[in-house]
Amino acid sequence: MYWEQIAFCVCVIGFIMLSSVKTIDKHRFNLRKKKVIQSLLKKSMSREDLIKQIAVSGIVVKAEDNTEVKIEPFDGKAHFSKYLKVVINYCMTFNSAILVVGSIAESYFLGVRIMGNIIGISIGYIYAALIVHPLMYGLESDIKTPYQYFERRFNNKKYVRAITAFAAMLFYFFFLTLYLWGCAVLLSTLIPQIPFWVSVILIGAYSIIGSTIGGFTQSTKTNVVQFCVLIAGLIIALVLTVTRHKIFEQSEIWQIAEQNNRTIFFDTSADFTTRYTILNQTLSIPLPWAYIHSLFLPNFIRYRNIPGKKRSQFLVISNFPFMAIINSFLFISGGVLCFVYFYGCDPASSGKIANRNQLGTYWILDVLSEHVPSYTGIMFASIIAYSVVQHSLGIALCGQTILGEILKPMLSEFINFFDSNEKLVYQFKTMLTIILGVLSTGLAISLQYLRNTLLSLLLISNNTINAPLFGLYFISAFNPYVNHVGAMLAFLSNLGINLWLAFGTVLFSRLKSQDFPPDISECNNDYHSNMTALNIYFQAPPSKLNVPSSDSFYPKNPALAYLYSVAPIWYCMFSFLFMNIFGFLFSLAYSLLKTRSFDADQKHSEQRKQYLYFYKVFKMSTQNPDYVTQF
Repeated sequence: MYWEQIAFCVCVIGFIMLSSVKTIDKHRFNLRKKKVIQSLLKKSMSREDLIKQIAVSGIVVKAEDNTEVKIEPFDGKAHFSKYLKVVINYCMTFNSAILVVGSIAESYFLGVRIMGNIIGISIGYIYAALIVHPLMYGLESDIKTPYQYFERRFNNKKYVRAITAFAAMLFYFFFLTLYLWGCAVLLSTLIPQIPFWVSVILIGAYSIIGSTIGGFTQSTKTNVVQFCVLIAGLIIALVLTVTRHKIFEQSEIWQIAEQNNRTIFFDTSADFTTRYTILNQTLSIPLPWAYIHSLFLPNFIRYRNIPGKKRSQFLVISNFPFMAIINSFLFISGGVLCFVYFYGCDPASSGKIANRNQLGTYWILDVLSEHVPSYTGIMFASIIAYSVVQHSLGIALCGQTILGEILKPMLSEFINFFDSNEKLVYQFKTMLTIILGVLSTGLAISLQYLRNTLLSLLLISNNTINAPLFGLYFISAFNPYVNHVGAMLAFLSNLGINLWLAFGTVLFSRLKSQDFPPDISECNNDYHSNMTALNIYFQAPPSKLNVPSSDSFYPKNPALAYLYSVAPIWYCMFSFLFMNIFGFLFSLAYSLLKTRSFDADQKHSEQRKQYLYFYKVFKMSTQNPDYVTQF
């Protein structure tokens, strides 16, 4: 393990140096760009000259007929090169500590039936490209976030923007915390002597430093290298597990997995308490993932900045092949190969690992350290370096969004006074970013005490928060009679119900276990005894499994016990139906009470047309064909 630790330290230092150089260069460029633009704006020049001078990444101007035209700042080759970099960097987002740590562990405990998630996420790409992107991309250029769209759609109600931004940032903050937790799991796997909480603090402190300057960054080449290291490591581990297994022959591996029901890729049951079934994976799970692909703030900013509707639309679905390949590797690794590798001695139940999320990283470390010394250190360093960059950028964006989308709309008078003092604004943003980073670090430490895997918590948070947000988008874009009161009342009610159920399903026991039964009957044979335990307090596996009674954890009310046992994936379909039904009913009730009509916002009917899907996509595209065909 020492070679792995040395390789890890060397690679981490190298990645930190590369990231620091790139971050400093970006910071210097932004400062120089700001000064140039300020000086140009003070000069008197024609519209054409001004466009030529300040068009760096594409700007939007209005023609004489008041239509918006995107200006291409580069020639064909230069612009395509930049676009290609955006696509590549978007595809590299699967080099994630969340996926590597969480996916293998989740599929080990629950089996390869999680593969159906790939189908659901793929359908989410289609929804995002066809239902969300055409409307969002055609919005005015001054709409920088999805929350500003909700504000404009509902008659410029500032509280709508603040509420939706808060909900979105709640998910984003938890998502970033899972990044941090995944990095700590990787570090504690490679260096078990470092306590988990120390790993979180070390990585979190470094990320906070980067977030105070807007977040660390990396070059596209570095991202590609790190992604290739991950793919190569997974392939090598898969091949070595199959070809170099010390107990089973290659022909026996699939048979062993099949005999233990580890090769069931799709669960066709209609039970609402079963976590992964093909029914909920195809009907329910696409909804929040459509939100992730198109309305999740980093992705929204990414495709909105691409000149050309078709290129932008392609960007939304461009990382689909990488999603399918990476998830397939990880799910099969955990559901089949990890099971066979640890056959008869479950590392979590035997006590060899300190946290069940270490199972996949334990497998990678044990396989690669024996046959490819040092590579595990390189692989883990690549994943951690990329994940820390994403965490620092995300925390900085969270702070900026909270200030610009929540505090500024609700406290406009104070913030306007605030904006006049750039130094004060910078200090406030820095303080807010540090607070968010510290809170993220503290939350990551506390998550180790939950029994859920990292991927399970990601999916629960995604289903709980993003499904209502997607439902809000759908009813806002497709139902012109929904008003701000009805929409927000339904949204807050839906979000409250989902959070209540999510906390219940995480903190309380389920009516039935979702995991495969663990086995430690073979822990004392030579094969398993020679495996180095990650838990530094491990001495010997227990002689038998002690299954604690979970009756004390159940709610006494049987109805609550059933509700807490419902698979969180079903929250998505529930949220979509709840938002569309009750959003309309609440709006109708408000309209009847206020105006004695079916439309309380009748006087704003012309203004809201441009924020409705059918009017924006079909009627405006007919009036302006360039909107559809422009590149």
